[in-house]
Amino acid sequence: MINDPLAGLDDVPWARLRHSYGKADDVPGHLRAMRAGDSGGHYPPSVLLANHIVHQGTRSQAALYTVPFLVRMALDSRLADRHRFVGLLVAIAIGLDNNHLPDGYDPREDRDALETMRGEADERARWIAEAADDEQRRWREEVDEQLLIDAEAVVLCYDAVREALPALAVLLTSDVPELRAGTANLFAWFPESAATSIPLLTEFVAREAEAEAEASPGAAATGLVALGLLGDPAVVPFLEGHLGSPVVELRWAAAFALTRLGVAGAAVVDVLVETVARPPEKTETMSFLSGSYAALAVMALAGTPEAATPRAIDAVLAGLADCVDDRERSGDRYYLAHRLFTTAFPDERVGPFEPPQSFGELSDVQQRVVRFLAEHRDLSWPYGGTDALRRWKVPTGHAELRAYIGGAQAG
Repeated sequence: MINDPLAGLDDVPWARLRHSYGKADDVPGHLRAMRAGDSGGHYPPSVLLANHIVHQGTRSQAALYTVPFLVRMALDSRLADRHRFVGLLVAIAIGLDNNHLPDGYDPREDRDALETMRGEADERARWIAEAADDEQRRWREEVDEQLLIDAEAVVLCYDAVREALPALAVLLTSDVPELRAGTANLFAWFPESAATSIPLLTEFVAREAEAEAEASPGAAATGLVALGLLGDPAVVPFLEGHLGSPVVELRWAAAFALTRLGVAGAAVVDVLVETVARPPEKTETMSFLSGSYAALAVMALAGTPEAATPRAIDAVLAGLADCVDDRERSGDRYYLAHRLFTTAFPDERVGPFEPPQSFGELSDVQQRVVRFLAEHRDLSWPYGGTDALRRWKVPTGHAELRAYIGGAQAG
């Protein structure tokens, strides 16, 4: 039993460390509030801490020093909401998961970026020396120092969390479903540890799928997604064994994971189409992309050869129609709409591009999308989506869309 998971907290020179809002001397207070389970404010202490040390996914210098305390708190069974500590470890390791989905995380990119920055030290020194005056030189020195600190923090934070994985593995057998699932999510982002993580995750999925009294399909689904994100083709047979599951969450997760491993046959596409149109209810045991089954399914579907077929487009339209008026599903709407527009109205084309001059010149799937937009008034669509429509000379206003369609029908 851990006596005090925050032992040594005051030994860290927090006032000399920085996070997104300046000095990190407020971090100990947030960590103590997390240990105490303080929820008197509008946001949980873990959310407040995350906003400071990994603001919008930017891992700060201070984030690194919170890792050992978060790990100990996650392992302390006396504390409540331990899945929040694990979720914060995910953010410290990789930032925002939507930046890495649906493909997973490759730590080599950040390591290469850091080495490149270190190798450009002479160029940056010349840039500083060429400053017009002392004030500009000091500003450039500060910028240069902070950029290097931030790049180092990204790599160091990731490695620190990775080193804690063996200790955290015990949480995969916790009696708290959200904690088990959150730990499976964490393991998904460390492909270099796949050799040890994959056996743990396959056992985890088997236990979750077979459980009766405390069955948690969301947790099992999280384990399957994690296996796909680790990127090892050896798990394909295991994933395929869940593709025909009577449990929709397991079918969806297996299909998503298989697309990450290059398997996108008819059975996989069938499941993804089904899930995009009629996703399962969100639960805290499936935390990838804030638990959005529909968004992850449409991401996976977009990477298959069937993405632009009428059946796939109709599934996305059905999914959108089901969530356009649901404030709780604004995230689903964003991702579905974004993929819909960029699939039906692609921004990058080979060769010269002459946009159609009328509704009648659009393809069948494009016409389906435009009709849907014309039927739903006063909806805000993703910026990238409306930009794609403009590239194709398709109006974005409700009245203009109706006129655009009506002119073709009248003709």
